[in-house]
Amino acid sequence: LAAILAAVLLVLLLVAGWLLQPQRAGGFLLKQLGNSLGLEISASTIDYRLRGTPQLLLHDVVVHRPGDPTPLLRAERVFVSLPWRTIRARGDDLTVQRVELDAPVLDVPALQRWLATRPPSETRIPTLRDGLRIVRGRIANDDWSIDGIDIALPSLSPTTPVNTKLR
Repeated sequence: LAAILAAVLLVLLLVAGWLLQPQRAGGFLLKQLGNSLGLEISASTIDYRLRGTPQLLLHDVVVHRPGDPTPLLRAERVFVSLPWRTIRARGDDLTVQRVELDAPVLDVPALQRWLATRPPSETRIPTLRDGLRIVRGRIANDDWSIDGIDIALPSLSPTTPVNTKLR
């Protein structure tokens, strides 16, 4: 009985170790997030930290609507930090610790095509405790673009005015 229990425990530990590798666990997380939004999200490298405040770090991120050849968002680096209570709330609590985007490119027509497929819903503004930082951003439309966007938003709350720096 002890040998069987030890073997089962060993198999569970091996499976948990395999699943908790950053590429596997991160890939699973991106797939779940993408499925909930009707998007496909990929990243060349994925790293995460669960101790303290959970953090997710992605490199070479590409987000697109299935079947649409044009990504609605690309970014060199995406960093997201979420409190545990937000993760446990499963969408009921929209509190985020921090979001950082390096060299994001937002394609307006692709974004509009995706938004047209979304069901109507209530607009909910998240709370960003330690804010948002965007560097070297770009917004691209069919016949115009805005390059070199830098945004520093120290915090965001649905109940307070926004104080941000945009360059």
